Amino acid sequence: MLRRRLPLQLPAALAASLACLNAGLLMGWSSPVLPRLMSNASHIAVSADESSWLGSVGILGMVAPSLLAVVLVDTVGRRRLLLTTALPFLVSALWQRFASTYWELLTALCVGSIGTGISVTTMPMYAVEIAQDHTRGRLVAFGPLMLGVGALLMTIVSLNVSFFSMTEFMMACSILFVAIFWWMPESPYFLVAKHRKEEALKALMKLRGTYSADDALDEVQAIQRAVDERTQREISAADSLRELRKNAGARRAFLVSLAVSALVALCGCDALLSTSTSVLEDSTSPLDPGLSATAVSAVRAASAGACLLLLERLGRRPLLLLCFGGCALSSAAIGVYFYLKTYSSPQVVASIYWLPLTSLLLFCVSFDMGGYPLVWVLPNDVMPASMRGLCNSCVSVVSSALAFTLTKLAQGVSGAGAPFAPFWVFAACALAGLSFTLYFIPETKGRSLMDISSEMNVKALGRPPDKRYHCL
Repeated sequence: MLRRRLPLQLPAALAASLACLNAGLLMGWSSPVLPRLMSNASHIAVSADESSWLGSVGILGMVAPSLLAVVLVDTVGRRRLLLTTALPFLVSALWQRFASTYWELLTALCVGSIGTGISVTTMPMYAVEIAQDHTRGRLVAFGPLMLGVGALLMTIVSLNVSFFSMTEFMMACSILFVAIFWWMPESPYFLVAKHRKEEALKALMKLRGTYSADDALDEVQAIQRAVDERTQREISAADSLRELRKNAGARRAFLVSLAVSALVALCGCDALLSTSTSVLEDSTSPLDPGLSATAVSAVRAASAGACLLLLERLGRRPLLLLCFGGCALSSAAIGVYFYLKTYSSPQVVASIYWLPLTSLLLFCVSFDMGGYPLVWVLPNDVMPASMRGLCNSCVSVVSSALAFTLTKLAQGVSGAGAPFAPFWVFAACALAGLSFTLYFIPETKGRSLMDISSEMNVKALGRPPDKRYHCL
């Protein structure tokens, strides 16, 4: 009897998510670093308008790499494409280390956003293709967890070391990712699609922790059957678009994925959290803004970790409902605080000094436990394998474009004397997301990808769904 070995399914997903940790370092950069750059002691003079661009340009810079990833992911493979993200992250940190002007700093962040766009598009695809059905959601959720951990590390490191030491820490994280992920196998789906069946079998044996080829052969054959149905479509992005036009079920899944990503982005997380330190400084709280920002980042990481435990127990829909409901309540509360600060007496504002931080923490718990991880999980649950790359790229583009727009608009509106208005708009969008989830989002917990695809086809054709696919 052949002995078992350590299954690499979990370590491989965790190693791949280190690319997202590097992205989290870059995405969490603005909140703790911008106040330092705007101070008189900064080695680079940065104005308020320049800081707003530094805080938002990285989001916009993710769009082109996300579109490029949809082509490269089926050309070079999931594993190799993830490994290449280390280069822009390393170059970005090195450029920041030696930057002496605002424009050099801005360019460095744009370079880093290339790695971010590719990471958030490719990592969930890699995770879903190495996972078994009962662990799929949990492995994909490692991505948003590591984004939160990266933002937390950035906050802690930037508050305790110099700007130059912070950039050196970012370089070390890029190198660490390559050193760990280098040894992980490629996606079996990609290998089968490229007619490398023997390599796919070996990869699955490593992922499932077996020395017996017979144990993994059935799964390779199942992958082969799925790939054979769409051999040409798996390779070409243009073919994916043609299939999207012809396949009503895939089209419905695509639109649902885009709608969820748009509604989650419209909750205003990037606009709110990129300026969280400034929001806490503008409040009358006696707590140190830096420590409060650290608490916000820690709660984000802990909430993403809790999502890993709850995703396969509660399901997708309850967590999405938690996200939109919590975001609506917390955004409305922050809006009330700044409305009272603008139009009420100082005594009233002083009595509710705790409200901004409490609301920010509630927002983080709701968003990172439900909304953000589901933007990663849901498209990879409902989309056919041939169009996951296209859908992930489009989701990333929609999220990035909306996040950039909201961040810039929120800064402009707040500067015009209505700091409360953006938060009430975010709350209204979250309520819209709550209604959308109730009526249009299927529950995909523990179900095979084929079952989910069948439900989307049935609903798209307008027939009553089978009881097996009924959404609670």
